[in-house]
Amino acid sequence: MSAAYHDLRKRARALALATIFDKSHQRDLCCDILHLGLELEKIVEMASEPMLAMIRIQWWYDCFEGAVIPSDAPDLAKRLYHYDDIKPYLLTALQNTQESLQTDMAEADWPGLFQAIAIGNGWQIDTVIMRQLGQNLGSFYRDDNQHSYQPLSDKQLRQACEQPVGFIRLVNLLCQRQKSASLNEDYLLIIRYLWRLLH
Repeated sequence: MSAAYHDLRKRARALALATIFDKSHQRDLCCDILHLGLELEKIVEMASEPMLAMIRIQWWYDCFEGAVIPSDAPDLAKRLYHYDDIKPYLLTALQNTQESLQTDMAEADWPGLFQAIAIGNGWQIDTVIMRQLGQNLGSFYRDDNQHSYQPLSDKQLRQACEQPVGFIRLVNLLCQRQKSASLNEDYLLIIRYLWRLLH
């Protein structure tokens, strides 16, 4: 597996496992964008003051907007920098996250990041469904009632895609299990179950 997969697996094992049935270049993009989302979550949750969080997000924004990536940038930023076709979507997600810090609903822009995943991988997926899945994943990390979780059925996801995409079905299943099951559940059992559905 690639560095992108291993880096994400260190941060979020279940999310990394959700990418294992996709092609290697698609998996790498998914892993890196998910990893960026986790970085944004960390900034939003750990910043003692919104201004400090905004400065950190601005650093990421400057990395992607610049003509050259800083030599001391982390490997994640260097990998994402070279995805030219999704840079506008990443910049928008960063900007939306930064703007949310000025409100009572500070949050990472997971819907925007999921849109970048679909665009970057060339997946023809209904935009509304893909953004809702991103919103649901954001809810995966939150316990408050301000962030809406709207269940998506596997049938809805299959109808929203022009081709089979294991990643979105696995992420959807992870969100469902997080909302309804024990946190001690073995995600590998879920992966094995979905393998039967996908093949």
